[in-house]
Amino acid sequence: MRLSAKAFVVDGAGRLLLLDCTDPARPDVRWWELPGGGVEPGEDEVTATVREVLEETGISVDPSTVGPLVWTQESTFLHRGERRFTRCHGRVVRVTPGALADVALTDDEQGTILGQCWFTVAELAVPGQRFFPRNVVALLPRVLAGERVDEPFDAWD
Repeated sequence: MRLSAKAFVVDGAGRLLLLDCTDPARPDVRWWELPGGGVEPGEDEVTATVREVLEETGISVDPSTVGPLVWTQESTFLHRGERRFTRCHGRVVRVTPGALADVALTDDEQGTILGQCWFTVAELAVPGQRFFPRNVVALLPRVLAGERVDEPFDAWD
């Protein structure tokens, strides 16, 4: 099971940044996901969070702005026809508007991350949208308040 550092990237207006994602093996399946990904060997979770946010969004984050661990969840999902298992650790990252760097997607992310969008809480609550984590609408106010939320295992396909 791979450890994944996930970021609840929030701006000064309280909007959440999510990635527009698809599975290249199933292009008709789309969802919105928190930025983040695998923690590399020898890397701590804060460093991984900073690296992943930069790679996937172009936002350069100061490590001191990465909050404490507020969300955990183990899950399984299909990606490119392969069953994967992950343990997600999420932290709030508060950002201010600034210059964006180039997005540097890995080979595995190419064709998976299609774009990004800032969402207000009201926009997150629009029916018919799919998110990872699945219940991000209910989760967001809790993690922004600093509450630690440990969610049950999720089979996400």
